[in-house]
Amino acid sequence: MFTLSELADFLKEKGLIGTVLNYENDKEIKRFSSLAHPSKDALCWSKRLLPIDEVPECGVLLCLPEQEANPDRATVIIRTVEPRRAFGMVVDRFYPEESKTGISKDAVIDESAKIGLNVYIGPGCIIGSGCVIGDDTRLDANVTIYDNVKIGRRCHISGGAVIGADGHGYVLDENNRYKKIRHMGGVSIGDDVDIGANTCVDRGVLDDTIIGNNTKIDNLVQVAHNVQIGENCMITGGCQIGGSCVIGRDCWLAPSAVIRNGVSIANEVRVCMKSVVYQSVKQDRVTVYGDPAKVIMPYKIDEATKI
Repeated sequence: MFTLSELADFLKEKGLIGTVLNYENDKEIKRFSSLAHPSKDALCWSKRLLPIDEVPECGVLLCLPEQEANPDRATVIIRTVEPRRAFGMVVDRFYPEESKTGISKDAVIDESAKIGLNVYIGPGCIIGSGCVIGDDTRLDANVTIYDNVKIGRRCHISGGAVIGADGHGYVLDENNRYKKIRHMGGVSIGDDVDIGANTCVDRGVLDDTIIGNNTKIDNLVQVAHNVQIGENCMITGGCQIGGSCVIGRDCWLAPSAVIRNGVSIANEVRVCMKSVVYQSVKQDRVTVYGDPAKVIMPYKIDEATKI
């Protein structure tokens, strides 16, 4: 795929390279490998310091600045303060994902929908009336987009996701029986948003449910009606966000976090795994944990990973 010299030049260009150990001769790197399955022609990476005996026998290892080399192995050690970021950028540069375009013959698209340029719509997708799909967006197989949903540019929605279905809104009628409230809003999704497999984003009752630019939503997440999620948030698997919640920018919701309906969360807030937020979090840059969730520490964001 690339040579060691090409890799070093790229990392230098991006300002991500530190010291290099065991670099004597140029060689070809043919694959990426995990630490569990290294090979002599592969690039591996580690976000933690490895004991010397755990340094893999691979072509090159991207690692932390404090990492020591194993003198019995010819692994080239490239030290960088941000090995995870460096790895991601190397993959994008030397092994970019192939872009998909085109509309499957098995997709069902309302004639009023507006489809942008270079869009991919996979088999079994359904797109309702009044929808807008932005340029370079990808809908994998069996995605359902209800009426009046707007999706920005360069988004990726994985298989089985449902965008724009009615929320869970009911009132008791005169006979004390639940009656559904009609949902007349839509869903508005910004640019560069990812939505994982089998995730549901409900339409608003009156106003749109909103997902900000560059927010990444994992698999099996429930986003209820009228929710507003800010830019650059990370919503991980199994999270449940109740109706009319407002999530600020740069927030991180760990797996299975629950946000009670009507709660607001400030900017740059981390909600820990399986925590339940019953009351609004008004302070920026904090970490909340527990059931009920309480502030336990500041949230110091790693600017490279937003973790």
